[in-house]
Amino acid sequence: MGTRTTRPTAAVHPSKRAYNRGMLATVDTLLADRSLGLTLLTGAPTTRRTGIEWVATTELLNPQPFLTGGQLVLTTGMRLRGTRAYRSFVDSLVAADTVALGVGTGFTHESVPEALVAAAEQAGLPLFEVAYETPFAALTKIVTQASTDAQHSRLEGEHRQQQQLVTALLSDGGVTGLAARLGRLTKSHVAVTRLGELLAGSLDVQDEAVSGWDALPISTGQSAGATLHITSPRINEGLVNYARSLLSLQLMQDARRVRAARDASGLVLHDLVQGKFSVEDAERRLTALGVATGQAARVLVAETDERRTAELTALPLPAELQSSVSAVFDGRLVVIVPERTRMPAAAEALIGLARSAGIAARVGIGDLYPTSLALRWSYFEARDALQGAPQDVDVATSARLSISSLLLASRDVPVLELAAEVLGPLETHDTEHGSTLLATLDAYFSHSGQIAQVAEELGTHRNTVRYRLDQIASITGLDPRVMAEGVQLWLAGAARRLSPSGGMRD
Repeated sequence: MGTRTTRPTAAVHPSKRAYNRGMLATVDTLLADRSLGLTLLTGAPTTRRTGIEWVATTELLNPQPFLTGGQLVLTTGMRLRGTRAYRSFVDSLVAADTVALGVGTGFTHESVPEALVAAAEQAGLPLFEVAYETPFAALTKIVTQASTDAQHSRLEGEHRQQQQLVTALLSDGGVTGLAARLGRLTKSHVAVTRLGELLAGSLDVQDEAVSGWDALPISTGQSAGATLHITSPRINEGLVNYARSLLSLQLMQDARRVRAARDASGLVLHDLVQGKFSVEDAERRLTALGVATGQAARVLVAETDERRTAELTALPLPAELQSSVSAVFDGRLVVIVPERTRMPAAAEALIGLARSAGIAARVGIGDLYPTSLALRWSYFEARDALQGAPQDVDVATSARLSISSLLLASRDVPVLELAAEVLGPLETHDTEHGSTLLATLDAYFSHSGQIAQVAEELGTHRNTVRYRLDQIASITGLDPRVMAEGVQLWLAGAARRLSPSGGMRD
């Protein structure tokens, strides 16, 4: 564009002119500044109130490739000649989402051509005349200042809203408070789930204004992933990602806190199982963990493949077990469950939660005992239930306290050592000769000495079973068919199953 001569005017400094601070400039706010000498030629009231993001000055016949939208286009029209050129120029502006067109007069055109005004009016594009005395730079400065102020105002507003989310999260509201505040700030409905369980909000919403739900993942650094659910339409989209970041940090912090508490609880459980507490000490230590004394409780023991143990022991508890106390002990997730908790529904809920995280877990359920030193029997029953149940059984229950559990709980009876002495020779024989004497002995006791049933389970002849029993008697010096000797063999087998290693000691 050529040089325009600018005569001095009494215009107020652009930074002090009357436009809406904190908002984008519009055609109306520019027209309201009389010092600019602008004359509206066409434009509906609604289009004149559209915010102007930036200013583009051009003399191109087709500036569309260089426009990004939301702009005020200023031109002297020095290359515009004829009705066809006017229409083509206006069409290119409309296609580029132009807010308005300002035409400077006194250089190429003494007034804005009527055909250009008609083309703008037909396209619904506001058009105003810029007086010769008004430099385009004055308009640019006002629009830029307004855009900067609007940006600052928006950032300040977002910061205040972000602080509201932080306050809601760190106050007693927690995740629930954050979800509620996010819903109000975005004018939407919000819910938070983890492994399919609802943590905050509701997904059951009856609102005709809702067009759909968006499910946005929340990183938790483990398999127990969470999801932010939020409805459309909504406002303040930038807050949504900020809320996801806050939720991610909070849930990861919660997971670390839970794991630390479980490790500490595991130390107490270890001493309880080993019988290192008196009754009074046991009740005091259990109370410190959050276990309510004066009522009965039971123990759940959850286990999985060794490769997934860390994930299982970090798994959150389902809603059915929220009033329970959890611990990590002997590589397993142990849960002390109040008497009022429904079984086996709560155990099945834990299995379902593990499956949602991709973990194949099994749960053993102990019987109810007073929340004192006796609670350790429930732990041994849960372990015994897992050891005795087939691998395809997810939830195993031990209906009563077994003698093996009682003996194993005593520090004064060297049951495991005795078991190693009794069954060690059989284990060695099986290893060296490829025999199945231990399996035969287990099947014999499992079927209460019924030879035919043992043979059917092992897929062999009854005489073969009898021969193996003779071998067992010969190797161990104990005949399982003799009551007193059979009891010793059975207890040794129970000790072998319940030992931490699941096998014999060296």
